[in-house]
Amino acid sequence: MTKTVLRITLLIIIIVSLATVGFSQENSTEKLDVSGSISVMNEGISTVPSLSLGEPAMIYNLSVGKRFRFEPELRFSLEGKPWSFLFWFRYDIIRNNKFSFRIGAHPAYNFRTVPALIDEADESEEIMEARQFLAGDINTSYSVAENVDIGFYYLLGHGFESSVPDQTHYLSFFTSIPDIPLFSDLYMNLRPQIYYLKIDKIDGFYVAASIALGMKNIPVTVSSTINKVIDTEITNTDPLWNISLNYSFRF
Repeated sequence: MTKTVLRITLLIIIIVSLATVGFSQENSTEKLDVSGSISVMNEGISTVPSLSLGEPAMIYNLSVGKRFRFEPELRFSLEGKPWSFLFWFRYDIIRNNKFSFRIGAHPAYNFRTVPALIDEADESEEIMEARQFLAGDINTSYSVAENVDIGFYYLLGHGFESSVPDQTHYLSFFTSIPDIPLFSDLYMNLRPQIYYLKIDKIDGFYVAASIALGMKNIPVTVSSTINKVIDTEITNTDPLWNISLNYSFRF
């Protein structure tokens, strides 16, 4: 099953990348928006900042489309083992200078290594198991001042196997402050949040912040995500943080 998932994922990425680049080159009046990023970090942190891989990771993001977009997100450990694959489909219901309202949904796979018997002598070897998820999200933001947005983000996830949570609820209230000038061409992006997380019957409250430093006209940034528990029943590393090197691209 894992090999099939990996092959399908690779095929989707290759087809989408080649098709969109070719389309944008051949039809300049109807270009698709194609962008993405590659991030390498000392600690793989998930969409929910309190959840992590527990080791260094690489995350590949791709976004294809305009108002309606396909946005795969592929996460790997630095050893090359897949961590999780998310295949987002997102739609901007409202998007203007003051207010945005977006919905999304995705199928996903989370991977883990488990022992498996290989013969009658009870010999075993480790195999990779893919566990299936389905999730949807809502993202809103409102501009309260120039380069200052506030909003909330809600994610609902459902796991199909008994070894994963049946339901996950993640509700975040955030502030986004991009392009804060520091000196010369150096700038900072800041995104603090306070959020509630419920995994089946246990829950908790947290604060987190993402900080990124970059130089104008250079597609490389250095960022960090820091997460701190306020009160929780969920087992977490506290505090949890990482440092990430990110390369962004756009066609």
